[in-house]
Amino acid sequence: MAEQDDLNKVMAIYGLVTHCYNQPLADLDLNLPQCQVIGYVAVEHLSVAQVAQKLGFSATRTSNLVVSLCRRGYLDQHVAPDDRRRRYLALTARGQAQLLIIRRQLPTILHQALARLERAAQG
Repeated sequence: MAEQDDLNKVMAIYGLVTHCYNQPLADLDLNLPQCQVIGYVAVEHLSVAQVAQKLGFSATRTSNLVVSLCRRGYLDQHVAPDDRRRRYLALTARGQAQLLIIRRQLPTILHQALARLERAAQG
């Protein structure tokens, strides 16, 4: 019975983590990977491949994140002047405004998610 209880706790924790990681976070209307992309692009001149490496995601998954953020007006892609095959990402004015919201709200959101994880771990 203790093994089943432990399994239930692990499954609850896993569900909370995947929900936090894949679903929009509170009022941000962005999930955690999208917030990460905006944060990375804000401080570094990065290509999609470099963002994928930082996230630990496949190129396809990262490309989908970037396309979504571009469509929503948070990012632009610019062709590299020295290599027309390479594109670099930049925040738009809307992306800059969203970054301020992320920086203000994300710590609280993540703190609340961590509290839920701790409660789930305690059972």
